[in-house]
Amino acid sequence: MDKETLIKIAEELHHGAFDANAYYLILQQYRKNQREYAEEMKMSPAFYQTIHGALMKACFMEIAKLYDSSNGVVSIGTLLAKCAENQDLFPEYRETMTVEHDGTAFSYQIPYQHQLKPQEERFFKAQVESDRTLFAIFNIPDAENAPVRVDLTFPEFLALYQKRFCALSKKRENIRMQRNKLYAHNDEQRILSNENLTDRHPILYPDVQEMIDFALDCTGLILGVLTDVNHATQYSNIDDWEGTLMLTRLGLKYQEYDFQQSEKAFEAEMQRQLGGNDNGELQ
Repeated sequence: MDKETLIKIAEELHHGAFDANAYYLILQQYRKNQREYAEEMKMSPAFYQTIHGALMKACFMEIAKLYDSSNGVVSIGTLLAKCAENQDLFPEYRETMTVEHDGTAFSYQIPYQHQLKPQEERFFKAQVESDRTLFAIFNIPDAENAPVRVDLTFPEFLALYQKRFCALSKKRENIRMQRNKLYAHNDEQRILSNENLTDRHPILYPDVQEMIDFALDCTGLILGVLTDVNHATQYSNIDDWEGTLMLTRLGLKYQEYDFQQSEKAFEAEMQRQLGGNDNGELQ
């Protein structure tokens, strides 16, 4: 496989992960806004309920596509396999530095630096324990949870991502089951038995977040090494919905104020027509 083809595959998957992340982040906002802007969202209940359902399905299906294991599909598993088969397309080290001293050139290789995520620390137990012991000695705040950085060659980096991918095997299977029986097909057996598939194969919000994060990390790494460009992981204005709800709240307040003013004007007009005393009270 040539470099351009691998880039194209990684970009397609990154776009899918980007979309899944956008849907997921808006769903998280939905849960928050439903609590804090309940009255404002009740103004358009059909709209919000429809949007919520569509976001749930769209997010789920994007994740299902990212981790599909069917023959002939392009997925995260495919990408990792293609990278392993074509490691010659990737520089082993991030860069090579050359310095001269007394007329002699010395070259040394700079590895990729990676800040370990919590789920990756188990693969580097010795270094994590060693670094955090040093953090405690130097009184670094929250030393037991401080992030740890590791130096990796590209093959080591790829091996780490392959381990993370394998660790998602149960969640990938649950996604596959729900896609086949709940979203992609009207499974007759499930319908007739009233089976609640999510009870046997639960997909929780933290699972969704983990699978999206891994897809973004994996595709971002591949594209970053092959193109030397960092790709965005979310829209810059992803949290602008709350601003719209705030304006809706102001509109409701103005509506209430306008109604009160109309009532006062009506009462004043009635008093004028019927006559009133000096205090504006009807006789």
